[in-house]
Amino acid sequence: MAQLLILLLLFIMPYNIHGCSPSFDIHNDLPQNTPQLKFHCASGDDDLGYHYPAIGSDFHWSFCATPATLFFCHFWWNEKELAFDVFNQITGCVTDGSVPDYVVNCHWQVKADGIYLGYFDYDVDQIIYTKYRDW
Repeated sequence: MAQLLILLLLFIMPYNIHGCSPSFDIHNDLPQNTPQLKFHCASGDDDLGYHYPAIGSDFHWSFCATPATLFFCHFWWNEKELAFDVFNQITGCVTDGSVPDYVVNCHWQVKADGIYLGYFDYDVDQIIYTKYRDW
């Protein structure tokens, strides 16, 4: 019984504490009077479907994650397209991103010059964005 408790503490509890907190926002910050943004996001287990957010609006989702969880999105806008992982690491959102390791709430911003990855910085009370991909 003690061995089972140790296994629970070592392997299951960390995922219950940290694993159900990741969330994402995709914000459409494209210019007015431009073509419609379209995106499709999915993981190996969940298909979030196709979305067509209005300019200035957000798409939000949250989920429980393990170290193997991966979400990707495919974006289309103005005859351009991009596809990449939007989550592949329990802390820091993506392995090649520029957010601190403690971040689990990822903010994606779609703009005319590319897609930005951001996080909420409590010290300055705002979301800090860095360009992640050019169109």
